[in-house]
Amino acid sequence: MIEEYFDFLKKIASTFAFTQEFRLVKEAVTLNRGFIRFIIKFVDGSELHVFEHVDTHLHKTDYSYHWQDKNKKLIKRWDNAAHHPEIKTRPHHMHEVDQIKPSLEPTLTEILKIVENNF
Repeated sequence: MIEEYFDFLKKIASTFAFTQEFRLVKEAVTLNRGFIRFIIKFVDGSELHVFEHVDTHLHKTDYSYHWQDKNKKLIKRWDNAAHHPEIKTRPHHMHEVDQIKPSLEPTLTEILKIVENNF
């Protein structure tokens, strides 16, 4: 089940309309966990760095979607690191330039729609 989910992530990342390059950094699957990290480079030079750690039920135990411009400057990052107790959606939150905002747990598809809306 984890392998199929990771195949789905790689497929939507590599076939997204604005993807210029897809690079798998690491993928590891055991009986009860999976880890994937990849980078999508978009036609404008910006990049989305994707990291997901999932269990057998495909629950994301850790995730980060880090979108940066061609100069490596943060555009937005969604993650579930529990370092912002003041955020009501803790541990889920979004970094936007110098602000931390509440956020629900996103999917890669939702993130790619946000990217697409900025083209």
